[in-house]
Amino acid sequence: MASDHGDYFRQLYQRLPEAVHIPFCQVYMDGWDPAPSKCHEDVDHWVRHHPECNAVRGWMFWPPGETGRCRFMAHSGIEENGVLVDITPIGPNMIRVALVFLRHSGKEDDFHPMMTVCAEVLYPPFTWEEWHDSQTPGGNGEAIEIDL
Repeated sequence: MASDHGDYFRQLYQRLPEAVHIPFCQVYMDGWDPAPSKCHEDVDHWVRHHPECNAVRGWMFWPPGETGRCRFMAHSGIEENGVLVDITPIGPNMIRVALVFLRHSGKEDDFHPMMTVCAEVLYPPFTWEEWHDSQTPGGNGEAIEIDL
């Protein structure tokens, strides 16, 4: 995560009570289908052809895993008449029901650089000490012997 985005993700985490489930809505048009893992492109394409819809930028949230860290992933959905939906299919190993969505809190122009630099973020970020320990065989900072 870029260091200048630390405050953004801290505030995003604090806004978790605002998170909503974003239901999937299967769409297609004239031989075009949304593609898995292409949510931003899917939404942009749909909105270009459906001006009554708006692109909604934000973050999918996964609760803490084994590391005690949660995960944010840049995501885009569409909104029509106040109804927010996800038009991008997901892979078979992902459970959509467990995911919630938080809207981006700034301007769309601010989101675009973040969706590539911070496409997926673990929060809270690892400390330098945690990273260093994870790079050391044995994980506790002590040297270990290896017989080859």
